[in-house]
Amino acid sequence: MFNLLSRFNLLQRKGALSLIGGVSTSLLLFHQPAQAAPFKHVLILSVDGLRSADLQDPALQSYIPNINSLRATGVTYPNAFTTSPSDSFPGTLSWLTGAGPATTGVYYDDTYARDLTAPIVPFNGDPSGNASSPLGTEATYFEAMDYSIPADPTKPDPTNVLWRLDGGGYPGGDPTKPLVPGDYGKGSIDPNRLPQNCASGTCKPVYPWQYLKHGINTIFNVAHNAGLYTAFSDKHAGAYNIVQGRGGNSIDDYYSPEINASVVLDASGKLVDAITFDANGKPVIDPNAVVPTDSTKYTKPYDDLKVQAILNEIHGKNSLGTKKAPVPAIFEMNFQAVSVAQKALNGGIDNAGNTANNPKATGATPPAGPSNVLTDALQHTDASIGKILTAINQNPKLKGNTLVILVAKHGQAPRLGVGTLLKDNLIPAAIAFYLQDKDAVKQATQDNVSLIWLKDQSKIAAVSKYLRGLKALPLCTSAVSGDPTVAPTCNPGVANVYSGTRAYELGLAPSPQPDNRTPDLFIRTAPGVIFVGNPLKGKKIAEHGALFTPDSTNIALVVGGSGLASKVKNTTVTAQVKTTQVAVTILEALGLNPELLTGVRIEGTTALPGTGIHVK
Repeated sequence: MFNLLSRFNLLQRKGALSLIGGVSTSLLLFHQPAQAAPFKHVLILSVDGLRSADLQDPALQSYIPNINSLRATGVTYPNAFTTSPSDSFPGTLSWLTGAGPATTGVYYDDTYARDLTAPIVPFNGDPSGNASSPLGTEATYFEAMDYSIPADPTKPDPTNVLWRLDGGGYPGGDPTKPLVPGDYGKGSIDPNRLPQNCASGTCKPVYPWQYLKHGINTIFNVAHNAGLYTAFSDKHAGAYNIVQGRGGNSIDDYYSPEINASVVLDASGKLVDAITFDANGKPVIDPNAVVPTDSTKYTKPYDDLKVQAILNEIHGKNSLGTKKAPVPAIFEMNFQAVSVAQKALNGGIDNAGNTANNPKATGATPPAGPSNVLTDALQHTDASIGKILTAINQNPKLKGNTLVILVAKHGQAPRLGVGTLLKDNLIPAAIAFYLQDKDAVKQATQDNVSLIWLKDQSKIAAVSKYLRGLKALPLCTSAVSGDPTVAPTCNPGVANVYSGTRAYELGLAPSPQPDNRTPDLFIRTAPGVIFVGNPLKGKKIAEHGALFTPDSTNIALVVGGSGLASKVKNTTVTAQVKTTQVAVTILEALGLNPELLTGVRIEGTTALPGTGIHVK
């Protein structure tokens, strides 16, 4: 089996955690000025879905000239791996904290916390949480935490809501309350939608940056505490405030338009909100409203909003371009169009269709080779990167002083062909049947992975063994739905199950023992399997989240910039590296101490090899 994750040594981790417990707050928040820094600026460009194999594919080379020009200025890492699970949340945090999910406690953007209480207004319609509620709740850190607007203003419903690009709307989705305009950031968070910590007897919302374990901080904390200016942009207005790290105040310019907003294109082709307000403040929803992820037609202009923010920052303005601001020492943006194109029914590479288990897949256009949808998205993203690189090189204060890192939170599986869509209740139903308890599963987070939190953690080993036994059955098809009252007659997508000591040995869990945050079962799915609500209406041919699957975890990673030494330009480092190492490299590039990152100290994370970056 691929050894994509380093094995955690129990004694080392215990020692590191003891050290963290004995380190004073003054050290963790140590204000260290950047001195003799090799670079003054680091720009991180994250392209969701971009795999190492994509950078090497001859069929895609003509669509990525600007990415290749960046590669020519620095180092490419063909054996770079993101986290397992390969979700966006832990993937992003890996290069911002220097640690993986077993350390940060963040496994996905939708998980379960046994020590927290349900929100006041749960997104899924469950009962409201309060100090007398039982512990344990789904922890949703995606668009669910934005202020929302009822899809039908006459019928407020927590499960049927819409969002704006700025993340604003009516508090709790209640149109009887005053409108709260969003600010693409903290001001977009509806505290009533957050899980609560009621340990003191008084419930308090748990903001994204408070969900990190072990006092985990980020490179933004370190830079901000050194007096440096920082900026960040990603796909969710509220949720990605998790990257603020300790204290929640380390990013000076935060701009994250909500990707799941209801939008339309204006006459110039710019993405704008489909939700406006009449003279009385009531919402008016354009009948042509779409979500940016519906099609790359809308995802590309969504990405353009963030590209413009980066260009504004390069030119000495804030992200919105409304006032002067320092050029950030660390700034980041994320592209979404490639990921959407990889998933699209008429997208991907070598899309041959799958009428049996992915009925809606239409095949690529042209019939063989990269689809037009994917190549168009790739070209658009590459051209955007070209604009950014040109702007840097045309600014004498930035040229030679800016390190550019191209990376991906995750890949997408399968890379070639079309995934098999399975009903997402198959594994939970199988567990419910085995334990004869319809409520046996407290939370199932599933894409092309299955993460399971059980009601009874004493059953972890027995359920793991049972699920492994189902591998002997023929693989289920899209037509099969799980039934908790009947024994499974097919394999619900299981390739392997990791729990307890084995999950710990693989670095998936912080300990062999169950805890309040870690999934009880990590299920690696059969090749190509994707869990969806209704396979007959499925709209994807690929997905991410997988464990140890190269298509999902072997991501693109390039460290470039004109300021790198000539001896490292256009080089390749074939050693296996992890995205956690990016965090160390960034801080060293800015002349800052990577040991100020809690995650680096816990995991012993080192810098990426081969960059030639050395602090003077």
